[in-house]
Amino acid sequence: MSGFVELARAAQAARLARPDVPLALATLVQVDGSSYRQPGARLLVDADGRVLAGAVSGGCLEGDVAARAAEVCASGQAIRLTYDLRSDLEAIWGFGARCDGIAHLLLEPLPDWRWMAQVEGVRARRHGGAVMTMLDARGSGATCAVLDGVSATGRWHLLHDEARRVPLADLGRLAQTARRTGHAMLHELGDDVSVFIEPLIPPVALHCVGAGRGAEAFARIAHTLGWQVTILDHRPALLEGLMVPDGVTLRQVRQLDAVQVAIDELPHDDRTAVALLSHIFDVDAAWLAATLPLPLGYVGVLGSRARAQQLVEQVTQRCAERGAPITARQRRKLHAPIGLDLGGETPASIALAAVAEIEAVMHARPAGFLRERQSPIHTRTPTPQLRAGNPANTVLEQPLRCDVPEYPAD
Repeated sequence: MSGFVELARAAQAARLARPDVPLALATLVQVDGSSYRQPGARLLVDADGRVLAGAVSGGCLEGDVAARAAEVCASGQAIRLTYDLRSDLEAIWGFGARCDGIAHLLLEPLPDWRWMAQVEGVRARRHGGAVMTMLDARGSGATCAVLDGVSATGRWHLLHDEARRVPLADLGRLAQTARRTGHAMLHELGDDVSVFIEPLIPPVALHCVGAGRGAEAFARIAHTLGWQVTILDHRPALLEGLMVPDGVTLRQVRQLDAVQVAIDELPHDDRTAVALLSHIFDVDAAWLAATLPLPLGYVGVLGSRARAQQLVEQVTQRCAERGAPITARQRRKLHAPIGLDLGGETPASIALAAVAEIEAVMHARPAGFLRERQSPIHTRTPTPQLRAGNPANTVLEQPLRCDVPEYPAD
């Protein structure tokens, strides 16, 4: 998936620095065979052939896509590009990448970049959403609508009138299917019209309980991945002494009985991970008792197997006494000791192993060596069938509001 924040920042910086140079946006809408990037990858270029942000390949296509931006910006019409990575690169650049796939892209003019910042806002709110791109029989198309919310109750914000060519109920069911699979997909609707729809999957929310020095490494690595990171501790001096990237939230939780309040105010969905790093038994026990019953994606505990077993036994007894026993399903989300078996012992190595484990869990992968994987590296989603049922009660609104805060030019 593309990083809409990166694209929006780069677009704004380009408009400030070169206001007379039009912009164009390339979207990878389909891949046949093997490809370094997957459908939904985006590339921002300008009419002078500059690559500004994003990527649609491992580096072999970006220059040629940028070279075509002037044509798109001059005509005001999008074009579709197809690259056979098995042979085209020899003709384009005089070398072959020996890739085994075909990449299909839409390159469209981008007169207003601000909708991309709105899209990132929808994604960050964690309540569902999707971006829709239309492809027509003329070899053109446009990114034309954004869903804010779940398909049944959210609102489609119109970017382009092409969106009105698709029945609203069909859009809703496509968005629901894309959300369930977690993958962008291209669907033919007949009459030579195709819809590319990309679900706005929320970023992983990582809550680190404990402000020791190891928490800094967790924050730095997770922040690099674009995760929403919060570090929580009852000791203000430790929180104040942390050196973490901008955007990482530091939060004091003064008492153990405030743990549930803190959890309620933080994301606690299936894209949420909790890492218990405090090294204080009662603190870890309180957080484990509060988080295990929740529909989180991951709970990890730093420490030895013996300590983890004692924690689980105490929490299991406590929950049973409350009449809410820990289930086998809840136990499966618990990773104690935390992390993959990478062999490192430094705080940074432990953080790397833990964050890698969380990433594997969120993608439902076993985290083994890719050289030993027998199935394809990238998950392929077949063309979905629209689900029968009640039509989505969404509405099309125009336009998508673009009253987004200005990003710094740097």
